[in-house]
Order: sequence, then C-alpha cells, then structure tokens
Amino acid sequence: MKMSSQIDLDELGKIFGFAPSPLLLLAPGFRQGEALFAGGSAPVAMTVQVRNRLTQEVGRVGVPLRQ
Repeated sequence: MKMSSQIDLDELGKIFGFAPSPLLLLAPGFRQGEALFAGGSAPVAMTVQVRNRLTQEVGRVGVPLRQ
C-alpha cells in the first residue's frame, strides 16, 4: 500500500522495526501493485510487484458466515 505521510512512515518504522529505513523511504513512490514485504511474510525485506489478478472480480463471495 502506498504510504505518503512521513509521520505514518516513521510510525510504521517503529512498530515494524524489521523493515529497513531505506525500503520504507521508497513507499511514497509506490505505484499500483507495488508493496514492501518484511518480517514473517518474507525471508528478507524486499519490495515486490504484484501481478494482475487471475480471477474476475464479481463484488461478492459466496462464503457462508459462521454462526
């Protein structure tokens, strides 16, 4: 997700200390589909480009809610 507020980036850096500052500084320039993976979601901190979705968006998923 694109983060353009320096205050938000600083806070994320404190909370998620495993994301290196140089990579956090790239976040304001992220384009659609770009993301920063760090911590448990990646073996090393990295930026990634997400592919286009493979399924058609239909606006509703037919999964029943748990009672």
